[in-house]
Amino acid sequence: MKRIFTTILALLFIGAANFALAAGNGAHALSPKHRLKKQHKRIAQGVKDGTITKDEHQQLAKEGKEINQERKADLAKDGGKLTKEDRHDLEQKLDARSKEIYQDKHPNGGDANTSSNTGSTGNGN
Repeated sequence: MKRIFTTILALLFIGAANFALAAGNGAHALSPKHRLKKQHKRIAQGVKDGTITKDEHQQLAKEGKEINQERKADLAKDGGKLTKEDRHDLEQKLDARSKEIYQDKHPNGGDANTSSNTGSTGNGN
């Protein structure tokens, strides 16, 4: 009984470790669609509080629309499921857009506690 319990614990530990490693290697817990929605909310908040200009909003909206169209085309060509390559490509574009949103909202590099070279909100969305 003790051996079974130890084996189960080991398997759970290995599974948790693999999940943590995958998340640390650029894998995102959220789907590209959900990330687009979260980014849209961040942009809307920036427009509302005046940290994102009209021109920046238009550019970010255009990029979001293009990413979403690419996502839909990828889904259509692959029978409703994204391939690893397609998802990776979308994730890279979403990461870049997330950094743009951050930079637009923090034109002076953020506050003193924020490293201006990270360009990240910490949540990758």
